[in-house]
Amino acid sequence: MDIRSDRQKGLSYVELGKKYHMDPRTAKRYAESPERPEYTLSEPKPTKMDPFKPVVDEWLEEAPYSAKRTLEKLREMGFDGGYSIVKAYVSSRKMDLNEKATVRFETMPGKQGQMDWGFFEDHLVYEDGKWKKLYCFLMILGYSRMRYIEFVTDMSTNTLIRCH
Repeated sequence: MDIRSDRQKGLSYVELGKKYHMDPRTAKRYAESPERPEYTLSEPKPTKMDPFKPVVDEWLEEAPYSAKRTLEKLREMGFDGGYSIVKAYVSSRKMDLNEKATVRFETMPGKQGQMDWGFFEDHLVYEDGKWKKLYCFLMILGYSRMRYIEFVTDMSTNTLIRCH
C-alpha cells in the first residue's frame, strides 16, 4: 500500500494526510495496520423523518410543496423534527422527480398542432363602442414547435376557424 511505503520513507502522519486527502489519524491507522484496511458502509441511522417519508412522497407527487409547507403539514400530523431534515429530504425527492424521463411526442410536418385559449382577466379592450374581454388564441405546431398567437375579443367558432 502506498501509505505504508510512504511512512517507511519517513513521511509524518500529517504529511500523509495531506498527500492522500485524509485525516492524519486515518493515515496513521492505515500505515500501522498489518493488512490493507477495508472500508465498508454502515447502515443508515434511522431519522425522525423515516415514518413520514411515504406521506411526503405522496404530497410531492401531487404538487411541488416547499419544505416550509411540508413541515407545516407534518407538524399537524405530530412530526417533531426540524426544518433542516425536511428541507434535505424534500430537495432530494424533488431532484428525483425532476429526473423522471419525459417522452417527446414527435409528428411529421403539417400533421399536428395543439391550441389553447388564454383569458386576461385584468385587461379590457374598447372595440365597436364597447368594453370587451381580451382572449388569446395560441397554437403550437407539433413538428417545428413554432407558435402562433393572436389576441381576440371572443372565443366563437368563427374566431376559432379564422385564427386557424
